[in-house]
Amino acid sequence: MILKKLGVFAAAVSVFLATASLADTLEVKENYPTKYVVKKGDTLWDISAKFLKKPWYWPKIWHVNPQVDDPHWIYPGDVLTLVWIDGKPYLQRATPAPKNVPPVQTIDTETIKSFLKHDIILPADDDELERIPFVMGDNDGHNYMAETKDIYIRGKLDQGKQYGVYHKGELLKDEDGKALGYKAEFVGVVLGGKEYPNVINKAYLVKNQSAVTVGDYVLPLGDDTGYSLYFTPKPATVDATVIALPNTVMAAGHYDTVILSKGSASGVKVGDVYSITKPGQVMVGRTAEDMEYATMASAGRQLNALRSNILPDDQVAQVLVYRTYNSVSLAIVMVGKQGVKVGYKAVKPE
Repeated sequence: MILKKLGVFAAAVSVFLATASLADTLEVKENYPTKYVVKKGDTLWDISAKFLKKPWYWPKIWHVNPQVDDPHWIYPGDVLTLVWIDGKPYLQRATPAPKNVPPVQTIDTETIKSFLKHDIILPADDDELERIPFVMGDNDGHNYMAETKDIYIRGKLDQGKQYGVYHKGELLKDEDGKALGYKAEFVGVVLGGKEYPNVINKAYLVKNQSAVTVGDYVLPLGDDTGYSLYFTPKPATVDATVIALPNTVMAAGHYDTVILSKGSASGVKVGDVYSITKPGQVMVGRTAEDMEYATMASAGRQLNALRSNILPDDQVAQVLVYRTYNSVSLAIVMVGKQGVKVGYKAVKPE
């Protein structure tokens, strides 16, 4: 899915500024700079965090300067000044010089580059899967195929076009056990070749990241330039659950990607910010003498655990959604006090 390019600040922001209650949500950092010069390599999130305790409320402090034709983009070299108007904080930008550099992105492309270009979610529906081209094999009879050789694909490929080869991995499910899609592992690149009868394509295996196997799926490679990282951070409105992490980690940390159980069909949008919460421990007992963790208690005592003995959830991280599918979303960990694990809740940020 190619994300449509979004402006950093939509026209609706100006309406929101006029109607929202700033006092309820805006908290300026104690050591905020009164003036900041935007540097190359800065991101919108980084700049926001210099002024606000909650960077996702960035649009609420933007004050449109009448002399600036288009205030929706911020560039290296721009001078940002925090001012107070009627007791409320606003951010102003000095009239910029002509631009010959790209505007500041919301997050750094490099932190999510592999996910943008290679990682995808395969559909859970069997009928949809059957419509995707897949590796049939090679004429050497190998189940595992390595680069720089001809292999055959069932399905239509464009001659001379590069495609990614993906191994169907973990089935992703939501909190109720509903199948959402398969986490796909990028394993190689093929070049579409001559097409034969019965929709068989002779493709050239250009590159391996791991072994290409019979049955792996073949899809067009993602194009980094097809994704926009110019979008507005905003509080999420739909709760979700962390259902998967990168293959190499047990707990996701700073700049790792997590997969959430809700997608565009549920109203999740690019730019949504979530707080990730760690479930509170269940305690067993009624008095100081017999209180213990349920995980350490006998089976009989666990059955008698009181709901009032469940400790409150702890906020351990904040994540920002940067890509949505129909049923799931990809989000990057922007702030983390502890590692994020599968099963943790994603809720509206506090």
